[in-house]
Amino acid sequence: MTTKDYFEIAYWIVSVLILSATVFYIYYAPIKAVKVGRQLNDEQNKDTSKRQLFLTLFAYRGSPVHYEFVNSLNKIDIVFQDEKPVLDAWHKYYDALHQEETPLIHQTWELLRVEMLSQMAISLGYKELKQVDIMKNYYPIGHKNVEQEDFDFRQSAKRYFDIGHHLYSILIQKQNES
Repeated sequence: MTTKDYFEIAYWIVSVLILSATVFYIYYAPIKAVKVGRQLNDEQNKDTSKRQLFLTLFAYRGSPVHYEFVNSLNKIDIVFQDEKPVLDAWHKYYDALHQEETPLIHQTWELLRVEMLSQMAISLGYKELKQVDIMKNYYPIGHKNVEQEDFDFRQSAKRYFDIGHHLYSILIQKQNES
């Protein structure tokens, strides 16, 4: 065997290796691309979910008993599961919400709510958002008046139905006596 034959054998071995590598990468590249694409999509969905949850909580921060605010609080453990500072702040706020009513409990709730929103803002990259800014919220007097009128109406309706029930009970009792 001559040197030329050795070079030819080496050439064919290298060619087969290159062909094998090409087939391998042609086969696995789309699979890898789909996996990477799904991973990027999942990460983008998680980020979007975190931002939507934060924006909802931020929007309703002045109305902590609003349905949307409470509903959003119940999503924190899932949406921010990988953010320990956020979860710690949420759990402190959650624990405080279950404490007995004391004279300063509403201020405690507000401070813990602000701390929780601040941790969320930090984790989402809103580094310029200060706690003082989080404490500010706009709630027009008109909304407060409507809520008070609604509350007064419900109280009046309850009294009306309670009196009606009482009068009905008296009427039934009088009928049974006669």
